[in-house]
Order: sequence, then structure tokens, then C-alpha cells
Amino acid sequence: MLNLSEIVKGGTFCLSKAGLAIGGTTSKARTNAPNGAGIDFAVGGKLYHIADADDNITFTAKTVTALYSCVFTICALVGGTLSTVAGALVLTASVAAGTPLLVPEATAGTCPVGYIRVDAGASVFTAGTTALTGGTVTVTYVDCFALPDALIVS
Repeated sequence: MLNLSEIVKGGTFCLSKAGLAIGGTTSKARTNAPNGAGIDFAVGGKLYHIADADDNITFTAKTVTALYSCVFTICALVGGTLSTVAGALVLTASVAAGTPLLVPEATAGTCPVGYIRVDAGASVFTAGTTALTGGTVTVTYVDCFALPDALIVS
């Protein structure tokens, strides 16, 4: 992994806080950047912008089994939209005991701007259908400059 000072050409990273949050449609998420303008990011050294919008993040079709956790990486596309990449399922109790929960890599040609961790409770979580709120699911929103280099273990 390169440090920012070691990048000679190119570079893919988020330049502003995305402000990931639940959307108006509770099965979707949104960006709500604190700068009030949206997300600024670089892909391959070129700069791009996505304006904030409600419900601009629709989850990849993925079922999170009851009592399991999954991380969804949020990717900014140079065309101005956002997509998700779903990670592997890990038993939530195992994550709490130290088993790593991996943040999936962003798709080629996109910039990761954050990730959303979903811990399904006693019920199944169906991405794009189940609400990101309520007693059946715990959701954590994390904004990123780049994907973390450490595994999630709690």
C-alpha cells in the first residue's frame, strides 16, 4: 500500500466526507455531505463530483442471514452515481469475538467513499427491501478517504 506522499501519478480517493446516512426510503441510503455540496473524489488522478441526493444509494441484492454481519462498500462512479459491493457474511458473535469482517474492494474505475455495516438481528436482512432501521437490524455508516487497511473486529 502506498502512502499519499508516494503517489506519483494517478490516485483514487475521496476528498470530502460523504455523510452516509439512511435515506428517505428506509431500505436505501443517501449522501449528506457536511460541506453542503456533495462528494468530491478522484479516480485515476482525475477529479469528479457527485451532488447529495436522497435515496442515491441502492443496495446490491444480498441476503444477510439472521445473526450475521455484512459490509457494503459504497463506490462513486465517474458518471455521477453510486453503487454498492457486498462483502462476505460473518456470524456477528464471531466478529465480536475477534473474527475479522472484511470491507470488500471497490469495483474497478470507481472510488470508495465509505462503507455500511449491517448486522442482522433475529430476522433476515434483504438488501434493497428490508429497512435500515428498527429492532431487526443494526446499521453503522462509515465515511472513508480510502478503504481501511485494518480489518473490522468488533
